[in-house]
Amino acid sequence: MEQVWNLIENNNDIEYVFARFGYFYDACIKEAKYISGSFVRKDSNIHPMDDVRQVHIIIQTQHKEHSIIEYVFEGVERFNLVPANENYDSLIGGLILKQMNGFYYFSCNKEIDINELDKHSDWLTWLKAKSVKWREVNQYFGDSIVYIHRD
Repeated sequence: MEQVWNLIENNNDIEYVFARFGYFYDACIKEAKYISGSFVRKDSNIHPMDDVRQVHIIIQTQHKEHSIIEYVFEGVERFNLVPANENYDSLIGGLILKQMNGFYYFSCNKEIDINELDKHSDWLTWLKAKSVKWREVNQYFGDSIVYIHRD
């Protein structure tokens, strides 16, 4: 059964999602996928335009009732992914999702000032996009890969 996508349009929508998923305390990014829109055709002609610019992110939480969310950020202008290395855990102690100046800003550190994201790009995962939607995907428990090529 396919889950319904829910568009985030305002701060009330953001608060609803955060409350539903336990404010993403003790959570982790399980997977992320970027779709640019650029591609090369079989005849070697290229479509060099990043006219899709989507980032898909699956976050798993230890929240008992609502455990797994998939976000799709569209019109992405920046995607800064910094994985934790093998000496550190990748637990999220809280997320930021804020709407400001026509964009949505997402960060894996709730203490960061949105206006200073660039200053923290060497250690912080964050993104900036024109829109965001979400769906609950509790069937994605565990370590099975979701974003795989399907023939």
